[in-house]
Amino acid sequence: MKWLAIFGHACVIGGCYLVAWGIYLLPVSSPTPLGILTRPLFWGLFSICGGICANMHSSCKCLQAAGRCKSNFAGKNSS
Repeated sequence: MKWLAIFGHACVIGGCYLVAWGIYLLPVSSPTPLGILTRPLFWGLFSICGGICANMHSSCKCLQAAGRCKSNFAGKNSS
C-alpha cells in the first residue's frame, strides 16, 4: 500500500498547484458549466479530495484485508 500513499501525496501536491493556478485565473474565467469544468480550480479541488482519499485508504483495513480475504476464500472453495 506504499504506492497508494505516494500516489495520494502526489495528487495532493499537484492539486494544490492547480488550485493556486485556478485562483489566479478566477477573475478571467467564465461562469458557465463548461467553463467551470475546464478550469484548473475544479480539477485541483478534485485532485486534492482524491489524494486525501488515496492516503486514507492506503492505511485502512478494507484494502489491507482484501488480499487476505481473496486467498482465504479461494482456500475454502478448494477444500
